[in-house]
Amino acid sequence: MSNKLDTEKNECIIALPPRNKRFGREMKEEFTDRLKQAFGYATMAEIARRLDVPHATIRNYFQGRMPAPEVLIKIANETNVSLNWLLTGAGEMYVPGGRPLDLGWVLEERIGEIIDKKLNERLNGDVQELGRIDAAPKFDVEAAVIRLGDPHLVMGEWFRHENREYPKDFGVVFFQGWESYTAEERVEAVKDAKKVLDRTLRNRP
Repeated sequence: MSNKLDTEKNECIIALPPRNKRFGREMKEEFTDRLKQAFGYATMAEIARRLDVPHATIRNYFQGRMPAPEVLIKIANETNVSLNWLLTGAGEMYVPGGRPLDLGWVLEERIGEIIDKKLNERLNGDVQELGRIDAAPKFDVEAAVIRLGDPHLVMGEWFRHENREYPKDFGVVFFQGWESYTAEERVEAVKDAKKVLDRTLRNRP
């Protein structure tokens, strides 16, 4: 077996005895597969650009020609793959801590996250919309104050709106001076009283 280095074409031509040609062909095919994998299955034009070699040279590599030693080193430096793995397929593909940043993969992951987020927001929004449809309409405190004029009547209607009984025996003190309240103060007084009653009823044994 004799080896010849073609420095002008950045290729290493390996001459094998006839009985080893089949093995050599399989070895070259496996090397070509690893070469493609090392570059993330990029196009020949992209690989040629990254290695700064002619497009025809990369085509020769894909057809089974072995790169010259200096090109093998350049491939390893460019992709962070192990030379041992590149040549033999043995060991770890990347040198320790040398896995390259695959921008395409990062972008795909990021896009996937954005899509998932949007879908979740849409699904949650649909659920919330259905919840609002199924739930009773919000009680209009301001309208009830204007219409009824009496805080206890407003509270009673609010509780009935929630299918609850208004506990008049609790003696709410929020309504002292009710007649002197402005319309806005009356609404706020009713809301405050409702909060206190709700909290008290939740804590009631």
